[in-house]
Amino acid sequence: MLSITTSAWKRLTQLKAARPDVEAIRLTLKDGAFKCARGGRRELDRVIDHPGGPTLLMSRRVAKNLSGRTLDTLDTKKGPRLRLQPETNPKQQ
Repeated sequence: MLSITTSAWKRLTQLKAARPDVEAIRLTLKDGAFKCARGGRRELDRVIDHPGGPTLLMSRRVAKNLSGRTLDTLDTKKGPRLRLQPETNPKQQ
């Protein structure tokens, strides 16, 4: 399962507040990169709710690819940016 830090929830809440028309934030996988997009719930979605914050949605495929990862923020000159951290317990080969 994807872990989400407090700072990442704060950033997601800021993103949603800037776009009140957005129902929820969807994590997508495109060209090997994960991205945030606006979206509505779809059948079979994995849903992560946060009290007082946005709803995070992802397909089963995206959820499987993010299993064991952590969504966090990275402070940059332009402000906090969402970043995926590596797996917390990488699989042994």
